[in-house]
Amino acid sequence: MVVVFGLLAAFVYGLGDFVGGFASRSRNAITVLLTAYPVGAVLMLALLPLFPGDPTGRTVLFGVTGGLCGLIGVVLLYSLMAMAPMNVISPVSAVLATIVPVVFGVGMGERPGPLAWTGIALGIAAVTLVSRTGEDHPHGRIAPRLILLACVSGVGFGFYFIFLARAGGDEVGLWPLVISRLASALAIWPLALRMKALGRLPRRVFALALVSGTCDASANLFFLLASREGLLSIASVLTALYPAATVMLAVGVLREHVSRVQLAGLGLAATSIVLVTV
Repeated sequence: MVVVFGLLAAFVYGLGDFVGGFASRSRNAITVLLTAYPVGAVLMLALLPLFPGDPTGRTVLFGVTGGLCGLIGVVLLYSLMAMAPMNVISPVSAVLATIVPVVFGVGMGERPGPLAWTGIALGIAAVTLVSRTGEDHPHGRIAPRLILLACVSGVGFGFYFIFLARAGGDEVGLWPLVISRLASALAIWPLALRMKALGRLPRRVFALALVSGTCDASANLFFLLASREGLLSIASVLTALYPAATVMLAVGVLREHVSRVQLAGLGLAATSIVLVTV
């Protein structure tokens, strides 16, 4: 089941990132998240009775910390996707979102099998290739500053995955997600005030924010279930394949260019999935 939940998380994350990034091209990313985060919090609260449990102090601490890390990742990701090609920013962010949990999982004693290790390595290589751009790219070479910020976004996601997975097992139910989502929904307000990002969204952008928030919260749920069903290192790599969905949507909907190198990266991503699932 770790594979099923991990791939569901990847697909829904990719869809949510595309929609959120697209909405952020019309309005400030923080303004979009002011709607998206509360939607996710309400959804998690509604699902809480289906995953009963009792939160502990560890659940609260890791849930809040994870929520703040995830907030950093999402704000940067949406902001960057409004300025640069989604099919570059999303995979670069995913590289770090993959590496951080894998390194942590191995440090905590996880030992994936040889084929799984090969799949993990190919998954990292895949998102690296998908992020490659050159001077001949229609958007030109992406500024190093944007790539660096995309890496910081990925680190935020990586630590979010770690804290969410370590906040407790089945005995705490859905509380890690509820707490992390509430923490993010509250923390976005002072940030919005400081950035002067308060404002009403047009109806179309508001609808996109609702979809983005629903997808993000749902993907978090799938990742949490994946991390409880198997190794964190494997669950995080499968989840970090979310750029494949974002890239395909960016190409199909926004007509963004994909090079042969990026196509090769998508092929490696598919191979990675097969090896991790063996």
